Amino acid sequence: MRMQTAGTPQAMRNLNEYLILDKIISGGPQSRADLSRHTGLSKPTVSSAIGQLIERGLVRETGRAENAQGRKATLLEFNPTCFYIIGAELGGSRMRLALADMSGGVVHVQQLPLPENVATGTALQDYLVQALDGLLAAAGQGWDKIRAAAFGIPGVVDPADGTVSDLVAPLQGCEAALSKAALAELFPVPVVTENDVNLAAMAEYSGSGAAAGQSLLYFSIGEGTGGGLIIQGEIYRGYGGGAGELANLMLSAGRLEEVLSADGLLRLAAQKAGEHGNPAETRLAETAITAEQLIGNVRQGEPLALAVIDAYCSLLAEAVGSICAVMAPGTIILGGELGRHGDVLLPRLEARLSGLQRKPRLAASGNGDRDVVLGAVQIAVQSAFRHLRDMREQ
Repeated sequence: MRMQTAGTPQAMRNLNEYLILDKIISGGPQSRADLSRHTGLSKPTVSSAIGQLIERGLVRETGRAENAQGRKATLLEFNPTCFYIIGAELGGSRMRLALADMSGGVVHVQQLPLPENVATGTALQDYLVQALDGLLAAAGQGWDKIRAAAFGIPGVVDPADGTVSDLVAPLQGCEAALSKAALAELFPVPVVTENDVNLAAMAEYSGSGAAAGQSLLYFSIGEGTGGGLIIQGEIYRGYGGGAGELANLMLSAGRLEEVLSADGLLRLAAQKAGEHGNPAETRLAETAITAEQLIGNVRQGEPLALAVIDAYCSLLAEAVGSICAVMAPGTIILGGELGRHGDVLLPRLEARLSGLQRKPRLAASGNGDRDVVLGAVQIAVQSAFRHLRDMREQ
């Protein structure tokens, strides 16, 4: 990076350009005269800076202002396609990658299985590098156009140093390879890492239009379980990044993750089939039915499936009630492979929580299975803008 001495003409020009760019980004389309008024810079200074910003592709002209009289001024806006960012969700069985512009608009997405032979940190890193190179090639972009990459990690990410612990079972042993420092060595752009469920929570919070003072808990239930808590618009990470690790919460039927995960739902199905004593239902529960298929059976009104889901929602209500007693979130969003089936879960959960003193608003994820990668895109954009000033001085 070429550093400029404070007070030199080049440094002053850089500061003027940064000030003008910031006003355009925060204030939307504006004319040169508007920018002169808002920044206090002279019109010639603004025009010169705008010329440089247009030349570098950071700003573009867009239409005319609706002047009441006289010549209509040309409006200027930030060009979101000047650069791009990458958001990545790493899972135990697959990864989802997204390329987005500087407004967060996703332009290309890929989902790839995680090969069984990726059992070491080095092999996982090699696969990740190949996957991101493939994403850029498919979109016709190169690393020179990327300004940040964010990774959703399925484990605890320490906000102090980006170290990783408690990875999901298929990735255990790869903690060092997925630390922020290790990932930063792999890619030629600023790297951000965050717990995957925290990213899902941020994506839902940003899309909900919630007031800044409101709190939101994203409760992910599926292959595993976890929570992401947003307080006053910020992720609450807790000591060492351990906030939201709900898996070990004890319910009357056992450990939360063992009871409420997809496997827990299927174990409950087998138990209910045995209680019903119907051989046909018992055989059905013992076959390779998936949690998704069981949910489908609920929608079709099958008696065993209805009994299973009612029992499951009673356990889910027990968990939510305990969480509310400690966290008292204003909103709880259900996500994950099971949680997104709001039509099945929410009415039953609402009924079982009707007596809760401080009942939160309940909803299912509005982004389906894209919550984590959309949250990664969001924090990558924030990182890119933080580095935008440094980029101008390179």
